[in-house]
Amino acid sequence: MNYRHSFHAGNFADLHKHAVLLALLKALRPESRALTVIDTHAGAGIYDLGNDDQARSQEAARGVKALMAGDLPGSFEPLIEAVRAANSWVDDTAKLYPGSPWLIVSALDEDDLYIGCEVQPEVREQLELAMGATSVPTEVRAVDGYEAAGLASADFILIDPPYERRDDYEQAAQAVVAAQALNPEVVVAIWTPLKDLETLDGFLRDLKGKAGGVEILVSEARMRPLHDPMKMNGSAMVVVRPPRGLDNEAHAVAEALVRALGDTGGEARTWRT
Repeated sequence: MNYRHSFHAGNFADLHKHAVLLALLKALRPESRALTVIDTHAGAGIYDLGNDDQARSQEAARGVKALMAGDLPGSFEPLIEAVRAANSWVDDTAKLYPGSPWLIVSALDEDDLYIGCEVQPEVREQLELAMGATSVPTEVRAVDGYEAAGLASADFILIDPPYERRDDYEQAAQAVVAAQALNPEVVVAIWTPLKDLETLDGFLRDLKGKAGGVEILVSEARMRPLHDPMKMNGSAMVVVRPPRGLDNEAHAVAEALVRALGDTGGEARTWRT
């Protein structure tokens, strides 16, 4: 599967991923310490919903445009505010969609550090421009994000690959192990598409084994029953060492998303393993 950020920006999976991400970052803040955050597959940082990729996919129509039209309830308010802020210098309509780098930095303080990894030169240039206007210290690195997880000690890592490589799931689990070797208390969030149940279960078994039995929170937004493995049927956020209080917020996000935009038979599931 090739999950190119620009093609899918602002779709239902982004809404799920980013609403949970904002809740997670909020839950990390009460510790009152400087945070180092690594974004392993950062992308461009912010996306033009009028670009050619979006014209072909039309996925934002069943995502951020529904969000900004008021179709989703209060659990999405932080994301709604973030989208409004990203568009504040354009107009009130959602023409731009903030990716994970923009959202993470908007939740950080001046004592924190954001490290965004992006190997594609054109996309990395866009990321550098997006990060250039922030007061939060940022670094944009032309490195493989999986390797970066084991090169710098981080408090929080987001792993959000395009899933175009056969070994992306294995690499994600290995990156967690490498990050834990530098900081055993690191919190890691891994986004994954939901196509079929066995792929997710296999990944969780591998991750649990490699990560040494740490607690893992799984938030699933199944937009339709997982019957056709050729479709992206939903979205999952997998959080290693989830902060206290995240469960209810993550479930509220997934449940609201499925209820508003899902098909018959869709389901929200939030559980720990």
